[in-house]
Amino acid sequence: MDSRIGIGTHWIHTTYNYNEWYAAPRAGRECPPEISQAVEYVSQAHIGDHPFFKYAAGSSDALGVWVAQEAIITGPFAQLLASLAARIQNVHVRAMVMKVANGEHGPLRHNVAYQSHPWLLDQLRQSVGLSPHDIHILPETRAFLEVMFANCDASEMRAIGTLGMGSELLLIEEYGAVRRAFQTAWPSAQFQRFLDANINEDQEHSKLMIGAAQMMATLGDEPAEFLRGTRESVDARITYYSHLLETVTSGAHS
Repeated sequence: MDSRIGIGTHWIHTTYNYNEWYAAPRAGRECPPEISQAVEYVSQAHIGDHPFFKYAAGSSDALGVWVAQEAIITGPFAQLLASLAARIQNVHVRAMVMKVANGEHGPLRHNVAYQSHPWLLDQLRQSVGLSPHDIHILPETRAFLEVMFANCDASEMRAIGTLGMGSELLLIEEYGAVRRAFQTAWPSAQFQRFLDANINEDQEHSKLMIGAAQMMATLGDEPAEFLRGTRESVDARITYYSHLLETVTSGAHS
């Protein structure tokens, strides 16, 4: 099953299990240790201390490269969230993930998703003077996306770890560092709405994804997959920033 397509039909050819579709969360259910380990892994990554952000705080050029590459990443990320929701059988878990996906997309006004995170990032792109023709995917961005897609394709639990912990939870500290860099190096850019929307909403989004993982574990999914998705996506994001720093300091993006 390909997560970039969405719903699989494999369940039709197996023994039907009503409970998988309708079982409700139970109060006081035990939290598998892998879930707390995943949260700790994100915390111990200290992504906000990555040297890229210190460099970007003195370089509007580096921030421009960051905006261009984030514009490439944010669309597939929102799409993967929606696709993940469609793949989950249990109605309650699906609702948890859908709430996160809805938060990424926001409401419509005149058929424009005016508060969606990708659209807010597009406003930031315009404010820093980047044309769509200026945006080309860098090798490090491609490598990061390949890890994200591979983990989301692997299993629903690994996808929840990848998107919920290795993106949503990690992003709180990460985007905080980006915001400080913009405040110093490019205060006139329209960064506040995009970064604040992510930082503020991802507090709730990461909790919802943890709840989804807990519920999936009670239904028989492997919590080790959740931890693996978290670790691999966190590691991939740190590697991405290391290579992005090399790119901006060498001028290879020009």
